[in-house]
Amino acid sequence: MEDPSVERSFSEPNIHLQCRCGWDGHDDEIEDWDVQEDRDRVVRCCPACGEPSPEWGVLRPIDAAARIARGPLRTSLDDAGYLTE
Repeated sequence: MEDPSVERSFSEPNIHLQCRCGWDGHDDEIEDWDVQEDRDRVVRCCPACGEPSPEWGVLRPIDAAARIARGPLRTSLDDAGYLTE
């Protein structure tokens, strides 16, 4: 079992990610974020196994992430009740 990894490319616009479950892909494929209230952070989740992977990026605090959120991050924060408009 591999550890999650992040590989940056200077020739491609996206960051390559690999999960311990074997999935590998790019950061633009991440659709789910885990809102971790107890740690006051939001963490990217693997599209294959659904496990949060802090190695791929953490946004904290949650209220700051909510102020800049768009796309899948915004959806995850809205589902968790952090967006009020």
